Amino acid sequence: MVANPQTIITVTERSMQENEHSTTYPDAFSAMKNAATVAAALDEFQSHYPIDFVTFHLARTIVDNVDAPFVRTTYPDSWVSRYLLNDYINVDPIIREGFSRQLPFDWREIDITETAQEFMVDAELHGIGTNGVSVPIVDKSRRSLLSINSQKSDEEWTLIERQFLPEWLELGFLLHRKAVFELHGENDPVPALGSREIECLHWASRGKDSKDIGKILGLSEHTTRGYLKSARYKLGCPTLSAAIAHAVHLNLITPHVGTPS
Repeated sequence: MVANPQTIITVTERSMQENEHSTTYPDAFSAMKNAATVAAALDEFQSHYPIDFVTFHLARTIVDNVDAPFVRTTYPDSWVSRYLLNDYINVDPIIREGFSRQLPFDWREIDITETAQEFMVDAELHGIGTNGVSVPIVDKSRRSLLSINSQKSDEEWTLIERQFLPEWLELGFLLHRKAVFELHGENDPVPALGSREIECLHWASRGKDSKDIGKILGLSEHTTRGYLKSARYKLGCPTLSAAIAHAVHLNLITPHVGTPS
């Protein structure tokens, strides 16, 4: 799985590329946006680009294992069944890397551990390409991962990835929104808290009062109280302690020893 480093598109190189869409993008975006389901949108994605398979994962959080994943893929049913039967999600290096990274990464950047070698060999035997790219997406407390797979050679894949990666990132966010809507409709359980509201809750969970939080964040005590109040309302909680507990549950803030209950 380790390729010549010169063939891999690094994050730095990606950032230097012009973010121009291909002629494929408008049709792909329209078809995916109008697709009735995420699965149908993935079929459209695959049909518009020179790739072999595409997979989308949505999980609320990732710590050691994927939490309550929503998964849609165009991989063959035979491989999906084998993947589930062998519990490969716990050794799949792309999943583990994808839910811990912030930026898109080429699969050739990943060091394959001994425990993952058998999985990689088995995948290749079942027609899964060794080349690919994954696009992590972070929204509120949720993470999702768009993974594109290819059986093309290193040289061919490098050219394809260089051409289409910027628009794949945009399509990943489209898929993320569709997945959240497919799961929750208009009733998204994760409220859209602002960064200041989250910061204030974070420090409140660590025992700081409004005056202390204001000093830490460079805000007035009155403003800090306003952020905590609006965060409590958005979370639908009658008390600050309940709001902190609910924010921890939704992974909007990290738990802390001594968090009020």
